[in-house]
Amino acid sequence: MNQRFRLTSLALVSAAALAMSPAFAQTMKPGLWESVSKTTSSDPATTKAMADSQKAMAKLPAAQRKEMEKAMNQPGGPAMTMNDDGSFTVKACVTQKQIDAGANIGVDDGNCKYKQGANVGGTQTYSFACATPPSSGEGKTVYQGNEYTSTMKMSTMASGKKDVMTTETKGKWLGADCGSIKPLDIKPTPAKK
Repeated sequence: MNQRFRLTSLALVSAAALAMSPAFAQTMKPGLWESVSKTTSSDPATTKAMADSQKAMAKLPAAQRKEMEKAMNQPGGPAMTMNDDGSFTVKACVTQKQIDAGANIGVDDGNCKYKQGANVGGTQTYSFACATPPSSGEGKTVYQGNEYTSTMKMSTMASGKKDVMTTETKGKWLGADCGSIKPLDIKPTPAKK
């Protein structure tokens, strides 16, 4: 996979995992949440690669594009759709049990470690560090009723020079029924000894 595309995917997945993370017990409702994320880069080469990918996607026949989206999604898992403007839409299911787990929720997939800061007035901060490609970042999510906005900045040297990618996300609660989308499998982070 193209390294720049992989970095963009990493940024989107990180943003989705953290923005959809149910550590927001005061503000989050169980059910289906939808987020729309767009990533930009400080590196002109990455920006060009992202624009070229967007143009190539726009030229794909509808059937071929659906096949690509199908390959990106696992049955029953969060649903990701590519949009014409280069953004991605993710629909994910969050349960009351996950919300009740509160601040003990975290993600550590063996490659990336995520840490959540305090939730102050509906604003949740977070940070992460990944081994491959080497990258780290931080962000914040602000909840207002059934909607949220999130900004994440990720720094990496994966292309041989420093690149800062920014992902802006807007999300909203779609309803209590998740339909065919199963809840995110986010496990509590083990307590530090």
